[in-house]
Amino acid sequence: MGRAERKAEAREEIVRREQHRERRRQISRILHKPAAERSPGERELLESYAELVQELEKQRLRRERLRYREQEGLMHTTVSIRKPWAPSVVDGPEILQEKVLDLAEAVRGAEHMVIYTGAGISTAAAIPDYRGPSGVWTLLNKGRSVSTGDLSEAEPTFTHMCIAGLHKAGLVQHVVSQNCDGLHLRSGLPRDAISEVHGNMYIEVCTSCSPHREYVRLFDVTERTALHKHNTGRSCHKCGGELRDSIVHFGERGKLAQPLNWLGAVKAAKRADVILCLGSSLKILKKYHCLWAMNRPSTRRPKLYIVNLQWTPKDALATLKIHGKCDEVMRLVMDKLKLDIPDYNRSLDPIFSMAVPLRPGEEASHTRKLIKAAETPDARSDQPLSPQALSGGWFGKGCTKGRRKAK
Repeated sequence: MGRAERKAEAREEIVRREQHRERRRQISRILHKPAAERSPGERELLESYAELVQELEKQRLRRERLRYREQEGLMHTTVSIRKPWAPSVVDGPEILQEKVLDLAEAVRGAEHMVIYTGAGISTAAAIPDYRGPSGVWTLLNKGRSVSTGDLSEAEPTFTHMCIAGLHKAGLVQHVVSQNCDGLHLRSGLPRDAISEVHGNMYIEVCTSCSPHREYVRLFDVTERTALHKHNTGRSCHKCGGELRDSIVHFGERGKLAQPLNWLGAVKAAKRADVILCLGSSLKILKKYHCLWAMNRPSTRRPKLYIVNLQWTPKDALATLKIHGKCDEVMRLVMDKLKLDIPDYNRSLDPIFSMAVPLRPGEEASHTRKLIKAAETPDARSDQPLSPQALSGGWFGKGCTKGRRKAK
C-alpha cells in the first residue's frame, strides 16, 4: 500500500470514528429525554440503532449500580486508615473492572481529552508523593527526613508511557502536570502537548533574553535554589544573564511561558469534553479555576474521571472515581482499548537531544549526578534505585520551610 493510500485510509478511519461519536452523542441526548417527549423521528432513529441503544443503556445501568454500591459504604473495597492522613481506598477486582470499562469507553468516545497528573504517577519511579503515607508532607510533619531514589536513575513509569501511547493514538490532546520530575518530557510527549505548571527540574531559563532562552540539562538544576531564590549559579551563553530554575514552590506564582505552558493548559481546558485526573490529591489543582470550565453551565462542563487512592475535593463532581493505583488502572484501560504500550527506551530519551552542555569552567557549578546514556553500564533500568536523603532543590529546601520539629 502506497503512502497516498495509507493517508486516504487514515482519513476515512478518522471520519468513521467522528461519525460514530456524533451518533453516540445524538442517541444519548435522545435517551435522556422522557419517552413521551421524543419525536417520531427520534423514536425511528432509536429503532434504527437498537444495538447502540442497548449498549448505552447497559453503561447507564452499570454507572447506577456503581454509584449505589459506593453510597452503601464502598462495598467490596478495602479501606486502610493511616491517621492523621486521608484513608487509602482500594476498589475490589469486580468493581475495578466495571469502572475501568466505563473509563475506557469515555477515552474512546472523547473529542478532546485532557489528562491532569500528580505525584502519584511517579511513585513507581521511587519518587515520593506528597500526601500519601510515605509522602513528603507526611514525613516532614512527623519530623523525619525526606529520602528518595537517585533522581538521575529515575525513568518514566508505566503510566507515563501509557499516556504517551494515548497521545500518539490521538486519544489524548494535552497533559497538565504538577510534577517537576520531567518524566512526561522524557516519555516522548511533544513539548506543545505538555504543561508542567510547577516547572521541570532539568530546565533552567534566562529571563533576560527575549524571548526567554531555555537550557535543558542532564542533571537536577535546582541544587542551589529554594523558595523565592531561583538563581542556579550559571549564566546565559547568549547574553551572560543569570539563569534561574523553572520551579514554582508552594506560595509562588509561576510566570514563565515554558515549561509551565499555561497558555496551552488553558486552551486545552476550554476545549476539553473529558478530563482524567491521575495520581493527584487535586488540593492544589482545584485552585486553578481556568482548568475546570466552571464558567460553563453544569451540563456543558467536561466529564471528570479521577484515579486516586485517597479522597479529593473534586470527587463529588466526578462522573467516575476509581480507587486504585495508576499503573494498575492504566494497564486495564490500555487492554480494553487494545492499544500497545510503548516501552521506555533510554537510548531514545528526548532529553539527550535537547540537552545543552555546560561551558568550560561550569562543571563545578553542581554536584548532582548526570542522567546516564543507555550504553553506560550503571544506567540499566533493572538496577535497584539507591535511596538517598535530599538536600537543597525542589525536594529539599523548598519543603523544609514548613517543617515542624518532632515532639
